[in-house]
Amino acid sequence: MTEIQQKMGPPDPEQPQPPEQRVRKRRRRTMACTQCRSRKLRCDREYPTCGRCLKSKTPTKCTYEDGFLWQQPNTVASPVFSDRGSTVLAQMPRVDRAPALTTPDSGISSLPPRSQPPPLPSTPHGRHGEEKRSFLETVLGAPKAGVNQEPYVNTEVLQRPRHPPENRHEAQPQPLEDDDELASPSQQLDILPRIMMRGKETKTRFNGSGILANLIAQFPDIRSFAEEVRLSSPNLTQLRFDLERVKRGLWKRKPLNESFPVPDTKSLIDMLPSRRTVDELVVLYLTCIESTHRILHVPSFLKELDEFWAQKDNPDLVSTGFVVQLLLVLACAWNLADFDTLQLKNEASLKCYTPVEWVLHVEKWLDNAHIKRPEITALRIQILLIIAQNSFGMKRSHAWLATGTLVKQAMIAGYHRDPSRYTKISVFNKEMRRRIWTTIVELDLQVALERGMPPSVQESDYDTAPASNINDNEIQETSTELPGERPLHEITDSSFQAVLTQSLPLRLKACALMHSPRISCRYEEIQRLDWELGRYLQKIPAWPTAENDDYQSRNKVTLLKSLLETKIAHSLLSVHTPFAIEAPREPLFAPSARSRLEVATLILSNQKRLHETSKQLSLCNFGEWTMQAFCTVCQILHAGSSAHASSPTFLTHTLPGLPESLVSLLEMVLASVETRLLLVVKGAKEYFFMSTLLALVKAKLWPAQANVYKQEVVDRVIYFAQTLFSRHANCAHLGDRGQGCFGTDQVPSLTSGPGMAPPLVADLNGALQSPGFGVVPYGEIDPFLEVFDWADLTGITLGE
Repeated sequence: MTEIQQKMGPPDPEQPQPPEQRVRKRRRRTMACTQCRSRKLRCDREYPTCGRCLKSKTPTKCTYEDGFLWQQPNTVASPVFSDRGSTVLAQMPRVDRAPALTTPDSGISSLPPRSQPPPLPSTPHGRHGEEKRSFLETVLGAPKAGVNQEPYVNTEVLQRPRHPPENRHEAQPQPLEDDDELASPSQQLDILPRIMMRGKETKTRFNGSGILANLIAQFPDIRSFAEEVRLSSPNLTQLRFDLERVKRGLWKRKPLNESFPVPDTKSLIDMLPSRRTVDELVVLYLTCIESTHRILHVPSFLKELDEFWAQKDNPDLVSTGFVVQLLLVLACAWNLADFDTLQLKNEASLKCYTPVEWVLHVEKWLDNAHIKRPEITALRIQILLIIAQNSFGMKRSHAWLATGTLVKQAMIAGYHRDPSRYTKISVFNKEMRRRIWTTIVELDLQVALERGMPPSVQESDYDTAPASNINDNEIQETSTELPGERPLHEITDSSFQAVLTQSLPLRLKACALMHSPRISCRYEEIQRLDWELGRYLQKIPAWPTAENDDYQSRNKVTLLKSLLETKIAHSLLSVHTPFAIEAPREPLFAPSARSRLEVATLILSNQKRLHETSKQLSLCNFGEWTMQAFCTVCQILHAGSSAHASSPTFLTHTLPGLPESLVSLLEMVLASVETRLLLVVKGAKEYFFMSTLLALVKAKLWPAQANVYKQEVVDRVIYFAQTLFSRHANCAHLGDRGQGCFGTDQVPSLTSGPGMAPPLVADLNGALQSPGFGVVPYGEIDPFLEVFDWADLTGITLGE
């Protein structure tokens, strides 16, 4: 007899009865959205909007409260959500998988293996179980997890409700064919992307949520590996001070922190090199930079240049704006030229930091020009300034601010509205405005992808038509009609912009989606983006060249095609990275894993091919996408080297010889990266990090050679610093310390692998023991990790 039946039975006269206690029942929380509950109406609990709210005038107010799942019986498990406690999480049926590789930053919470599927509820409780499952599938909120989660770390990519057994003792295993339905591309995803942030409290810097933020967190062992490298090479301690100088940049003291007066027209003219040097740099600019960034009208610029040389001795007749443009044009092309050739053509001596001085003086002039209404010359100067700063690695953390400000200045001037609406603008200036606007938007998009930030505008924010695919000599300031546009398969001065503009709206949309605080979409939308961007990639014209074409023309066509492929592939890489990382645990994302490998190798292969062809082409094609693609391939190899990486998404296992080929590609690209980073204001940090990352991957692939790869890192670091100091051996900006420990005639070398920069030998005693240099005792400092400046590279992603 049950306890309740005993209470309901006749009283026993021989036994005193305890006072009757009223059983207080726990009232179950009403399962309804907030609007229906407040009105005490029945709710069908549809997502994202219930039927009753959908018929009302305010369907957007339909929400579900946090904490519902905590009020259910203890047998009901709730998914662990991010510590932001979002209530806008999507309905997804659970997918039980075989044990897969758990990535260090997996966005998918642990799922039970197929061998132990959650059993169905027993028959007597069937009705209650159905109600409970209905509740779990419709209520979308959940409280914060009762664990200490890493700040801003996404713990769920596929936010799926759990269906644990109601009676665990009566549960029976299910056959594989009775599993829940698989995840579908049409189901809603809600992703909290990784971010990189530095600082604490109110003083922080947000370094974006893009490709690198997602990738760096996938290397949890890189810290310990770097520590092992340091311990294996105690001599690095003695190089600490000079390696810190390399990391900060050898131009930090002079000219970067050197004060100078506000420049005027005469002082700017005096900074110009000889005419022969100017002509050399102008040709390089027009061939390699203007062809991919439509900023100037070339015939007009060359005409003004001739007039300038005729009036150079009379500064009052010279336009200061033109001189500023000219200095920036020269600065943009400086790294593409051979320094010795420029020095031979110049009458006075050129300094290694001459172009940096040009950029600094132009920047100061622009800050003091107080331009109230920016017209096309001012916009051109700002575009050129951003490109010049990027070519020397200056103010990279401010680039997104600079392009965003530039976009808004152009919008204030009306460049975002098509000039055909206005009769007071000539045909020539209408075309120039269209070119400038497209260039500004492209520049802003590029910086947004590099910094992991959203773009400043979307397609709906402007209606400016694309510029025409014409040559510059076909339109003049006196033109009354726009010349007929040429087909895209015919190469012109504007071909690059004309082809790239076709995919601009789609790339803006993709960038905004992938760098938003929450990526809310369906995977079929990602596949659609992949298909559309892939179409634009295939539609890049061939632009065949004839055998009688000069070397410069052939190189120009090669650069245009490679850069078009790289820019579109960069957007594809951004789209697929968050999903590809989760592919080992969620087969739904397997297409992203394959696509990511394809576009990353496309970017790196283009860089390798151009590096082998010409230094100029390699530098023109180089960008942050190179480092992002490099880290992507490293992450693929790193994840695939795990003993548990049995998923078919790991092509490194299914394709024999693929790891070796990819490592060889990475070695060649690293040599190209070294060439570029030796030319910038400070590039050692990135080079050291990439060298360590590559060594870590090789050590994971071939553990028996781990010590060799650790020594390779040390050799690369020392060789990079040695090369940099050697290039500036006679420069005054090194200060009293000069080359420091690297001031020696002995240049050690090791046998290097294919494509690898020749490293130094381990015997550095001659170079390390310099008079008067106090050596810090071993173990008291961590110079190797300090040189890497991990706060800059990883920030919050590694738990700092």
